[in-house]
Amino acid sequence: MNFLAVFLGGGLGALIRYILYLIMPSYAYLPLATLTANFFGCFFATVVFVYFAMKSDLNPIFKVFLITGFCGGLSTLSALSLELLKFIHSDDYLRAAVYIAVTVIVCTIAVLLGVYVVKHNLG
Repeated sequence: MNFLAVFLGGGLGALIRYILYLIMPSYAYLPLATLTANFFGCFFATVVFVYFAMKSDLNPIFKVFLITGFCGGLSTLSALSLELLKFIHSDDYLRAAVYIAVTVIVCTIAVLLGVYVVKHNLG
């Protein structure tokens, strides 16, 4: 059953990531679709993780569906890595460094925000 949960969640997350690529501008200084997908992937994964830690009676298949499947399909280290490679091959080292820094900062904020949201709504 876990395999099906991961499969369905991953497909849904990947579909939403694809929609982000279609609707977000591609001419920005940084790849906004990947940054947005990674932000929400980190945020939702944290919310689910902390929520399940606080409410241990919930169905673990739902956790696998959401964290491994949905958030795994939504967030993408591979796209980030390829975008960094593109910047490096273009000798745009400053943009690569900014992209790495912004990604780490934005994703850390997403995790902290996720913890805050759950703890202040359940705690």
